[in-house]
Amino acid sequence: MSRSDPALRARIDDALGNWGRFVARHRWAVVVLSSLLTLWLGSFVPSMVVKMASEDFLFEDDPVRALYDAFKEDFGQDQIATLSITPREVFDIGFLHRLEALHRDLENEVPYLEDLTSLVNVRSTWGRGDELVVEDLLDDMPETEAELAAFRERVLTTPFYKKSGVISEDGRSTGIRVEVAVYGDGEASSDFDSDAVDLSGFEDGFGEKESVGVEKKAFLSGAENVRVIEAMLDVIARHESPDMVIRVAGGTMMTYVLTRQLGHDVPIFVGGGLVVMSLLLWLLFRRVAAIVLAILVVVPAAISTFGLSSALGLAFSAPGQIIPSFLLAIGVSYSVHLVTIFMTELGRGVEKTEAIARALHHSGLPILMTGLTTSAGLLSFLSAEMKPIEEMGMISSIGVGVMLFYSMVLLPALLAILPLGGRVEQQEGSVDRLLRFLAHASATHPRPILGATFVLVVVAGIGMSRLYASSDPVSWFPESHPYRVATDELGARFGGTYAIELVVDTGRTDGVKDPELLRRLDRIADLARERRAMGDQISYTTSLVDIVKETHQALNENDPADYAIPDDPELLAQELILFENSGSDDLEKIVDSLFSRTRYTVRSYWTDGTKTKAFLEHFQPSVREIVGDLAEVQVTGISALIARTVDAVYESMIQSYALALALITPLMILLIGSLRAGLVSMVPNLVPILLTLGLMGFTGIAIDMFTLLAGCIAIGLAVDDSIHFISGFRRYRAEGFAPVEAVDRTMQSTGRALLFTSIVLTTGFAVLTFSEMLNLWSVGVLTTFAIGAAFVLDVTVTPALLVMTHRREQAAAESSNPRIAATAR
Repeated sequence: MSRSDPALRARIDDALGNWGRFVARHRWAVVVLSSLLTLWLGSFVPSMVVKMASEDFLFEDDPVRALYDAFKEDFGQDQIATLSITPREVFDIGFLHRLEALHRDLENEVPYLEDLTSLVNVRSTWGRGDELVVEDLLDDMPETEAELAAFRERVLTTPFYKKSGVISEDGRSTGIRVEVAVYGDGEASSDFDSDAVDLSGFEDGFGEKESVGVEKKAFLSGAENVRVIEAMLDVIARHESPDMVIRVAGGTMMTYVLTRQLGHDVPIFVGGGLVVMSLLLWLLFRRVAAIVLAILVVVPAAISTFGLSSALGLAFSAPGQIIPSFLLAIGVSYSVHLVTIFMTELGRGVEKTEAIARALHHSGLPILMTGLTTSAGLLSFLSAEMKPIEEMGMISSIGVGVMLFYSMVLLPALLAILPLGGRVEQQEGSVDRLLRFLAHASATHPRPILGATFVLVVVAGIGMSRLYASSDPVSWFPESHPYRVATDELGARFGGTYAIELVVDTGRTDGVKDPELLRRLDRIADLARERRAMGDQISYTTSLVDIVKETHQALNENDPADYAIPDDPELLAQELILFENSGSDDLEKIVDSLFSRTRYTVRSYWTDGTKTKAFLEHFQPSVREIVGDLAEVQVTGISALIARTVDAVYESMIQSYALALALITPLMILLIGSLRAGLVSMVPNLVPILLTLGLMGFTGIAIDMFTLLAGCIAIGLAVDDSIHFISGFRRYRAEGFAPVEAVDRTMQSTGRALLFTSIVLTTGFAVLTFSEMLNLWSVGVLTTFAIGAAFVLDVTVTPALLVMTHRREQAAAESSNPRIAATAR
């Protein structure tokens, strides 16, 4: 940087000091205006959208997400809520009446209900002479033991009933599949994106729809999904009893549980964070007023952050749960710097307004500088391939800006109003002496310190070789959590509640009525059985083939030998017409109106997206080989969506980490004013990230959409200590002190502040470990470790690097000036 930079910084410092005087003189006007701003922005908070659905993990224009949205528009939801009902005996007349009552209450009371399937209304297809009868299974409720025995035999011998999930594999539980509507009551929009509603006459293949500015329907919102589940749970609560255990799992239920968990955890994070940080502030300042000051700044700033984000249309998603803890931590850190200098100046007898001016003159620019680097770390999330991570980065970056605004505007006004006196006790304690010892030892013996750091990096590299990605929201829940228990139980009893969906497109009207195509589709079931025997987490398949076989059997005197696909295309078409005219709407769910496309469902257990991804890499080519040139096959469904997020996690990590370094490194060079010092400053901030990744590898913590956040957040926060340390070092070097002495004096002046801000940041994220959700616990542990490691490296490696990089400069100075050599000695 140029020689004019010191003068420029002096002018900035003076301007900030003058700003402090202005705010102090107009303190009441500033407080009133800040309060009105907070109230106005806070009014947007209730309208903030919460998105927890699995499809919201990806951007709308992601090809996998766009394909999935198109699938929902054409065939309806594949995410359902599944009820597992375990009575003493399923095939009991009394229980069947209770099941029917439960079914009817769900049918009548659950909003946005698209379909409800249970033993009560699952299709029963049979023939009566030349007539095809398709009716609800329990249209005629068994009333005698003989009728009950016949009913039991029919249920247990009909393949479709296990495949559709209305009876468990062991026959001891029954299921109800609750399918909600694709669209809610939300206002339509006129966007031109891939969510545009299907326009009749403008289709060009599955998922390729022209939209000419036409209003699109809104998919069912998170709030509407909450109403669905809560109405369902109310009905279940009335019917459940010790002899009729009901568990619920499925995609819509997981979205609901995650949303409820967010509502439970965020107040704990905020409340716990405020309590812990209040305790820290008391230990530092020994004054209640300091605690009140921090709360009066960070709470309005947090409210304004979420209000402004809501006004800008940003959604609150799963990773957003860490934002409150993050904002509290950085807000308290900013406040500490100003309040410490302010109270020190008061203790020296300086008048209040001038003390505020001196505090901003001294700490205003470093606070702004650290805000820039923190924002840069967060803005790196804009390159993420996952929408929740991008939105979390945007909200957090907005939060940093808002927190800076309140710290530089509202906090000085409050300092002028609240009664604060005395100075902060600055007597050197054992901790200060330890920090000075570490820094001095590192400066005088830099090579061993750097050698030990290199060894740590090598060890971290070994751990990093064990890293693996994960996409498994169910694993976020503890094993004892009711939702995880329900998911495991439904998987064991019913063969899973999730699905891989195949869309088979023949490209011609009545193309799916081709017997040869149906026979090839039937072979997919054989392939699925083979893969299941090999250990893949899939179970049953359902498709148009089931309807064709059932209909053909029914029209051939219900003979099981005729449970087959007819060879004659005309006969097959006639039988499908009979089924279509029977009154059942099952056909509408699996074929389009032209019979050119059909849906083929492969039921799956819940499993990590990495396993699903590996499965699809083998299964998808095999399916396409089976179908051949008779149709195109596209794979979608919630399981395929989760599999896509595995790649998105890796891509997001690489891009975000690279962008964070690309943004922060030049900022550090510019802010510190030295290419060499700026580059040196990045070493103790990069090594903690490597150590954290190594820790993940050794402990088996996977890279997912939560844990990848830890690195970029830590980079953005850890550089704060480096800025303060290196700025102090360069100031003392400019005054003529030798490198080792400059390190010692820097630690004397900033050591306690570095320690306290690091404690604030680590405790802010440690609050996340209060959550029972394992994903948040992992983020809390990893971020706390990364920030703690960064602090240790800042008081050891940074001094060592600074001394090493300034030795040549010092040697040249000593050779040309004996007085400097004498001073150094």
